[in-house]
Amino acid sequence: MAGLSMACLLAARGHRVTVYERELVGGKLRRVQVGGLTFDTGPSLFTFPQVWRAFLARLQQEDPLDLQPLPGGLGVHHTPFGSLPLPVAPEHSLFPEWQRYCGKVAPLRPHLLALLTTPPQLHRPEFLRASRALFGVTGRHLTAESWLGAQKFSPALAHALRTHALNAGVSPQDAPALYALIPALVGQEVYRPAAGMGAVLDALMDFARARGVTVHQGNEVTALNNHFLTLGKGRVIEHDLIVSAIDPQRLARLRGLVAPSPVARRSVSGLALYAALSHATQLPATSVLPPADFQVFRRAVRAGALPSDTLALVHAEGPKLAVLLTVPAVTREITCGHPWVQRQLRRIENTLGAPGLLDSALDIKILDPLHYAAGGHPGGAIYGAFAPSWRAGPLHPQPYRLGERLWQVGTGVHPGGGLPAILGGALMVDTLLAQARK
Repeated sequence: MAGLSMACLLAARGHRVTVYERELVGGKLRRVQVGGLTFDTGPSLFTFPQVWRAFLARLQQEDPLDLQPLPGGLGVHHTPFGSLPLPVAPEHSLFPEWQRYCGKVAPLRPHLLALLTTPPQLHRPEFLRASRALFGVTGRHLTAESWLGAQKFSPALAHALRTHALNAGVSPQDAPALYALIPALVGQEVYRPAAGMGAVLDALMDFARARGVTVHQGNEVTALNNHFLTLGKGRVIEHDLIVSAIDPQRLARLRGLVAPSPVARRSVSGLALYAALSHATQLPATSVLPPADFQVFRRAVRAGALPSDTLALVHAEGPKLAVLLTVPAVTREITCGHPWVQRQLRRIENTLGAPGLLDSALDIKILDPLHYAAGGHPGGAIYGAFAPSWRAGPLHPQPYRLGERLWQVGTGVHPGGGLPAILGGALMVDTLLAQARK
């Protein structure tokens, strides 16, 4: 998605652009058929739509997406201290506390777009204003855990908010403080396109075609030497400029530079289970089951072990059910019959009051760490290697420019946040490229 976004922006500036894709375009965002039903893999929520609108404005493009509010927003969070919907509804007993939380985060909201789309350069006034607003909210607290611990929220709200640190692919003890603020920043703006998340991929492909972008699918790049690409059959091609949208460590290996990172320095991987049921469930659109103890979860993941209980996201839409489980980024095959998976499914059934959740499944498809490792970071780490909290999130652990003719973009460079980070990172690189070529 980052590569296609970047291709559209470069083509809009008049460049002749070629995209090389080892398999199918879309990265983690794919369409899979399960039991005659179509599922969109990868990002399941469309948040921070202002970033999408900024991307469209840069392209001078009308919005082709029919964004629909997702019922229930960020979903019901089933914490050890009780269930809590985010956003918290006015009739809920914790609503005054939710309002206090939103009030603390409110000064950052006007600067959110700049934070997500402006290159992190000190000479840019908008970046400085956004950074000051961020640090004005987070203060001296570098991590999500530190900030939340200082707020003295009730256990249920604090636990639900801790869950969103995993939008950075790491536990709240490692995630930047910004990720504790995400539920307030998202608010009620949680959407999906009416045609599903795959409509975002369709839109980018349409934008690319309209601007003359050439897309070569099934064309793997096997080596990179300056601005010369080597393709799978040994063909060498020269380009004036290379923009990599693959994981930084994978790019380094193509350049012959570095070995994979140790497990403890990787963000988490995932196991996605897509089930076509014989009938619709009565579950909410989104249910969130966080780990009972984030410290225990963190120790397991950093050791490369399957945690006793993990973050589970359950998305229900008619007879379509998606269960997303967080696992450590250690390349392995995990089947539906794996004892750990079965334990997590029993936990989901017991928590949601949905016994025999998959008993009526007509077909099930699983995407495990092997799937995410095939084209991404070693071990299948969804957000690549994680950096110390003071260099993560909007402060960007990876350089965008690696050489005179080599740039990089994507989730491993601008980590966390899903589609907003992908689109925002592409906008940043587009800005920096235009600046460099003046």
